[in-house]
Amino acid sequence: MPCKGGYQERIEEGKRQRQRERQYEQSAERKYWLDLVHRIFNTQEGFAGLDQPEKTYYAVSCLIGEVYNGGFDQFFSNSSGELYGLALDGLFELEAEKSAALLVQAKEVLFGDRLVPLDRSKRLDLMPTVGNDSHPAWKQLDALDKAFYSDPDQLSERCKAYAIEHHLYTDS
Repeated sequence: MPCKGGYQERIEEGKRQRQRERQYEQSAERKYWLDLVHRIFNTQEGFAGLDQPEKTYYAVSCLIGEVYNGGFDQFFSNSSGELYGLALDGLFELEAEKSAALLVQAKEVLFGDRLVPLDRSKRLDLMPTVGNDSHPAWKQLDALDKAFYSDPDQLSERCKAYAIEHHLYTDS
């Protein structure tokens, strides 16, 4: 007898999602990411010890993660914001022009024509959204966030192809 509330389908979708998560946890992509983060934060060389494709992959991946988690405001207000230039260059390298345009627009909303400071505290001092939940910039950022969420460039797929092309990991 079918479930009147549609709960069975939600239960089944939950099971499928957990299966996808388990597969991802065992993937070469996930193992590479964990190793990359370890090398950045737990070795003497840190980020400087990465080669250029690894830096590009890391910067674009951080951008994706931060924006999906809390929007462009989160990207710029967290330490990832220091990766703005590298992430932008990476988006162009991945031929993700729509996403690059969204990143530039978000930068302009928050910093105008000024350079994005590498220092987090200086970035926060310039951001009109910090401590001001009613600033008009929030509405602009919300629209940019939604446009980014629509994934106009299929960024995850492009990052994966980039990583495989540069032999960062193999697709197994």
